[in-house]
Amino acid sequence: MIENRSVIVNGLPFEYQVAGPADGDPLVLLPWRGDWAPLRDALARKRRVYTPDVSSRGPAAREWPILMCDDVLGLLDALGLDRVDLAGYCIGGEVAYRVAQARPWRVAGLILEGVNPPGPPGLVRPEYSEDNWFTLVEDEPAPDELDRFRRITARALVLSGGSTSPFWQDQIAEMARRIPGGRLAPFPVGPPVHAAEPEEFARAVVEFLDELPDSESARLWLAERGVVRTGEDTWTDGESEEGRLTSNEVAHRWAAAALGDDSLDIGHRLRLGFGLVDLLDEYRVTAEIASAGRGIADPDTARVLWNGYRSRLDAPAHCEAIVHSLRVDWFEDRDTAERAFTEVLGNDLTQLRPDSPEPMLRRARLVLEASGPVPWRAKELVYRISGRVSELCEAVFRGILHSHHDGFGDLDPAEALAILDHMRLPEDTEHLAELRSALESAPRP
Repeated sequence: MIENRSVIVNGLPFEYQVAGPADGDPLVLLPWRGDWAPLRDALARKRRVYTPDVSSRGPAAREWPILMCDDVLGLLDALGLDRVDLAGYCIGGEVAYRVAQARPWRVAGLILEGVNPPGPPGLVRPEYSEDNWFTLVEDEPAPDELDRFRRITARALVLSGGSTSPFWQDQIAEMARRIPGGRLAPFPVGPPVHAAEPEEFARAVVEFLDELPDSESARLWLAERGVVRTGEDTWTDGESEEGRLTSNEVAHRWAAAALGDDSLDIGHRLRLGFGLVDLLDEYRVTAEIASAGRGIADPDTARVLWNGYRSRLDAPAHCEAIVHSLRVDWFEDRDTAERAFTEVLGNDLTQLRPDSPEPMLRRARLVLEASGPVPWRAKELVYRISGRVSELCEAVFRGILHSHHDGFGDLDPAEALAILDHMRLPEDTEHLAELRSALESAPRP
């Protein structure tokens, strides 16, 4: 049953429809002018589906998606929805990705169809107008606009059409690549995909949303082998002495088998490994992940690897195994340190600002503090930029401290001293005076 409702958002009535079981996981659809009724009906069998009438909120001016982003966030607040899956088509899709950029922690899954991401300056792209299906406009994005897609922490499915689609497929593929948890699903049809292939479109979206979290996949994989959790740190396999295993024992017995499971491709094995980390928080699992991940050349598989690290560094729950693995398995290895540092933090250089969301700042703090062994040339600019953000100054200080004291550490004394002086840390900061003295007396190259 579909109900028509209205709520006041930012001083104006916001009309929306709601369907599906009241206790279903919340999903918000922003279809713009596309008919997503078949998709809504398919999803509403298990989910609580909200479909705001976004096209009624005002003309589709170029700034409209930015304004609409605030309205959608206001709608979530008004409905008491803290975390949702979010799907959008065309301009509705632009609104969706802007919501996921502005409040990453509020979007669990993101589905984008027929969305024109920002392109390089001067790119002529189609855009909706009030009286035409499309008009052509010249794109003038801010320099870091494409980099903002790295803020998105949600799993993302990006659906693109074929050669007849008015949307630039290369730009859509680049957008999917820049979203850490992004996945491109091309359809040789269009436009739009949901009208040309409604059943396949709905199936792709439903399958994406129905995918199990890594931790649940890992739990089921263990259960198939008779290993079942019985307490916070107790497991049973029905065979061990007293029938009990610790998380550490489970990791030592099963991590290698999971990461070497030939019935799964390497991407699935990596996700299974990260699921075991979520369940066990044991370094033995991350060591197996690092072993399986070294030498990966395929970009899609590499994204699975690095997004696994990034998403867990973003998470509020501290995972010691992930931090320890980053330092020991990747940063202390000269062959992998620079790439690993770039993947987990360096690529997000433009996002290191005082107004960055807490998950981004949390990841930056953890990576900076563990970055002592990273070659100075790879981290020096990140240290300088982070040193301008008060929330990150202490982490930069610890990074420099470990760069000096750690046996694997690497720094340029003069440049490190300049960064310390610029941050103007409190003079009573523990170890600051000793570190400054050591850097001042260090031999110059």
